[in-house]
Order: sequence, then C-alpha cells, then structure tokens
Amino acid sequence: KMFIGGLNWDTTDEGLRTYFSQFGAVDACTIMRDPTGRSRCFAFLTFEDPASVNAVVVKEHILDGKIIDPKRALPRQEHQRLTKLFVGGLAASVTSESMGEFFSQFGRVIDSTVMLDRETGRSKGFGFVSLEDANMQPFLGFGNLEIDGKLVRFV
Repeated sequence: KMFIGGLNWDTTDEGLRTYFSQFGAVDACTIMRDPTGRSRCFAFLTFEDPASVNAVVVKEHILDGKIIDPKRALPRQEHQRLTKLFVGGLAASVTSESMGEFFSQFGRVIDSTVMLDRETGRSKGFGFVSLEDANMQPFLGFGNLEIDGKLVRFV
C-alpha cells in the first residue's frame, strides 16, 4: 500500500491508476476528497504485487504537471511507533536531507520534509520529520536544539 501526496487538484482516480500501472497491476486507487468532493491532493494506492512499491519509490514522479510524492504506507502498528514532529525556526540553508541527517541521531528517520514556497522554491522555515522508536520528549519546545547555527523549536 502506498500514500501518494502532492497531487494536482485535477488528477482523477483513473489518471492516477493509469500512471501507476506502468509499475505493476493496481489493485485499488482512491483520491481522498473533502465533503464537497474536491480533491485533498493525496491518495492511497495498492498494487497487486507488493514488489511494485519498490519500483515506484526509487524515482521522481510527475503527474498532471506536478511533482508527486509517493511513499510506502506504514501498517498501523508501525505508525504507532512513529513520532512525527513539526520543526519550526529553520535556517534557510536547511534542506529535507540535512534535517533528516540531523534527526537521525535520535532514531531512524522515516521521512523528513522542509516545506518550500511554491513560487520561489525557498524554504518556508519549517518542516516535518517522522522518526521511528525515538523519545523526543526531553527536547520538545524551543531552544533545546540547534540546526545550521539556528535554534529550532519542535512539537
């Protein structure tokens, strides 16, 4: 099972299914929608053969003119071992990769994303990191950790 983020508003279930069929037979594909029927710009997708997921995660994907972000969906029990943090006050020099490297000292980093401005491509100064089996309780708040010379806060 996969989580597909960053979809174009106009992407349809059928368009998504067609695109991912190049990696293997798609069992199920659902774009999540709000109560009005408008896309929430993410979807869940399941391949008949779980090995197809490996072929997807190793390359960049563009669908309907937008870079999309497919990730391996985690089973619920694994999800409960995850700590997802909001990280604010980031220096402009911090990238998704460098933030992930920084947080790897606390546990296995599953995902690290610095949010970028769509127009300029510059950092918005915040991001999210997901860690497996990490106790971040002692560090929560502001001023306990420094990344690229700047104190950051996270919750």
